[in-house]
Amino acid sequence: MTRMQQTSQANAPTTVRKFALVVSHLLSPIILATVLLLATPWRDASVRFSESVTAALFTTIIPWLILAGAKLRGKVTDMHVTVRHQRHWIYAYTAGLILCGLLVLRLMDAGTRMYLEVLSILLGLAVVAVINMWWKVSVHLAVGTYVILQVAGQLNELMPLVVFFIAVLSWARIRSFQHTATQVCGGVAVGIAIHYAHEWMAAVLL
Repeated sequence: MTRMQQTSQANAPTTVRKFALVVSHLLSPIILATVLLLATPWRDASVRFSESVTAALFTTIIPWLILAGAKLRGKVTDMHVTVRHQRHWIYAYTAGLILCGLLVLRLMDAGTRMYLEVLSILLGLAVVAVINMWWKVSVHLAVGTYVILQVAGQLNELMPLVVFFIAVLSWARIRSFQHTATQVCGGVAVGIAIHYAHEWMAAVLL
């Protein structure tokens, strides 16, 4: 074996991990949830763009800015908050901001569809927060699975895309050594459950 081959093999795991981390950053919960909320008017014409912007501000953008400030002050180790015990207060203030967002949407006389999207995210946050008290579940997969299922909707022909997306994100979280396969599967299960909770609420309220 040549020196070049030895160097290539030695660097391969590091290269794979770096690529997995890039995928994790690009498909982070903040980005995916923000895109989902901002794209709601395109998925449902009854939703105003001002509603989706307001929902995104209180649900993802302001919480992210607070998290970025915490990272700069050394309150969290990284922007994905991979240390489980650091997540509790983040979940708490995010839930508070989402509730404030729901109140603002109420004052704006927002449509039921926008309420449902934000309520579903709040429900998902609550479920993950409770699980996180005892076990580290993958928030990436919980949010990612929910978002891709919401985008696919009832279109069965998009199911291969859904499976591919979940597989890629699962690979990224495992190969970046941020989660175990069990934690990833737990996140997928939460995402699926919240999606069907959204469907049930929509059937009742719409």
